[in-house]
Amino acid sequence: MYNICFTSLPILAYSLLEQHISIETLMENPKLYMRISENSMLQWLPFLYWTVLGAFEGLVFFFGVYFLFQNPSLEGNGQVFGNWSFGTIVFTTLVFTVTLKLALDTRYWTWMNHLVIWGSLAFYVIFSIFWGGIIWPFLRQQRMYFVFSHMLTSVSVWLAIILLIFISLYPEILLIIVRNLKNAGQKHLQFQLPMLISYKNVENGCLSRIRFEEYKPNPLLSSFDVYQ
Repeated sequence: MYNICFTSLPILAYSLLEQHISIETLMENPKLYMRISENSMLQWLPFLYWTVLGAFEGLVFFFGVYFLFQNPSLEGNGQVFGNWSFGTIVFTTLVFTVTLKLALDTRYWTWMNHLVIWGSLAFYVIFSIFWGGIIWPFLRQQRMYFVFSHMLTSVSVWLAIILLIFISLYPEILLIIVRNLKNAGQKHLQFQLPMLISYKNVENGCLSRIRFEEYKPNPLLSSFDVYQ
């Protein structure tokens, strides 16, 4: 369900529609394709970065909800949540975090991106309420019955989900801020150059010579920043 129904369409639309560099820029600068030649994007540093990021988010999801459940009562009437509520909170935080993470990485927005990203989140909520709101005759045990709807009645759960999503996305948000601040002085260029070429020889704000032999891509930056 996670891969097929809740998170497949956003990443599919991203892979088909995302444009880190405009078509006009690519047509005018075909040498930009050198960046992806000979599998230059397949490097250990970005692989380790995403692995560490995934492990960090997994720890945030689990232990954040674990500490939330240290409170013996999450409801005003004194009732407590069980293991299925624990897993539902973790799973809900996971679905929202990975989808919003993809939204942060998206630079070329179309109506299709909006539809699949926000539609996937809405579908998850609607499906969870529907799945847990009916006693299904083909299931021997109804362990998810009314779990999701009951979970959303707790203010503590709402606050915990929002807080855990923010903590999980904080490294990505911080990276975007640092990247934008670093590139703030380069807006006079049509596109970001450091990842592809050397621009040591600058005269009067213009490139006097381009040297592609010094090309050393930054593996942590997944794409070019296009400045209109």
